[in-house]
Amino acid sequence: MSKLRCGVIGLGRLGYRHAANLAGVVSNAELVAVSDVSKESLNRFKEAYPEVKQYDDYKDILKSDEVDAVIIASSTSTHGQILKETILSGKPSFIEKPLSLDWQEAVEINELVEKEKVFVQLGFMRRFDPSYSEAKEYIDSGTIGNVVSMLGISRDPSCPPIEFAKKSGGIVMDLSVHDIDLARWFINSEVKEVYANGAVVRYPELGEIGDLDHVNLILTFENGKMAYLEGSRNSRYGYDVRTEVVCSEGGVKIGTIEKFGIEKLSSNGTTIGSIEGFLERFEVAYLKELEQFVNDVLANKAPSVGVYDGLKAMEIALAANESLKINKPVSIR
Repeated sequence: MSKLRCGVIGLGRLGYRHAANLAGVVSNAELVAVSDVSKESLNRFKEAYPEVKQYDDYKDILKSDEVDAVIIASSTSTHGQILKETILSGKPSFIEKPLSLDWQEAVEINELVEKEKVFVQLGFMRRFDPSYSEAKEYIDSGTIGNVVSMLGISRDPSCPPIEFAKKSGGIVMDLSVHDIDLARWFINSEVKEVYANGAVVRYPELGEIGDLDHVNLILTFENGKMAYLEGSRNSRYGYDVRTEVVCSEGGVKIGTIEKFGIEKLSSNGTTIGSIEGFLERFEVAYLKELEQFVNDVLANKAPSVGVYDGLKAMEIALAANESLKINKPVSIR
């Protein structure tokens, strides 16, 4: 197999980006089909990529002999069902987080992957960002000793569309889950306790659907280390994602709000351009995670980020949601 022939399910903001990368940027890959329930989305994609087959039913992609592998970027609420069907089709898949919004379904997916021995990679793209991957290598080298703690900040500049928020699983499952995954990755241990608090401080419409716009999480790991995570929808100044890892002999700081790394000075003050959104901040990461997916499938390697990682991140997120409800720490067994 010279190139991996891929089909993309879901052409929203992220699905369109994945499809575009596969259509002309990712080496060793060929985009042969896309699907979406929205005819408008399909027509928009057809204008840019008329040679790619289009379906309004994702099952046609799963049944196609012309598709070797599947990228699932559909609505969050559909992830679990589509992934189960993809696994049973035998096609390797890449899926955006989360695995599912239902815990039991996520457990079933983990069991199904183990049974069917099918390749599934999770879309935790921050692991593939050059700054994060370099920090991981530096920490793992032992140069600055052992990890002591981690601070993770994820701040969106505004409230997401309410219709999206209703189906997202909430701010922890949608936003903070990336920092949860990073904490497991950097600290290299499993979480034994979660304590969370949060509030609606700016967007009452989120409160009306049972969501929040600000959360703080404290994760305690089995090896005694800790992570402190903040998730927010309130950074009107731009998209703000930063991480600090403190080690016994040093540490690393990852991320910046600055867009171009330049300060503009005038008599009116100082101006610093800020990053506008996640597609801009993690442009390279989205490309590299797909390159990893394609190369690992072609080389018959195990996924670099697997279903178990998604399952554990979901378990921690659900414990955080429970902690928010009862205002007490929640143990993970």
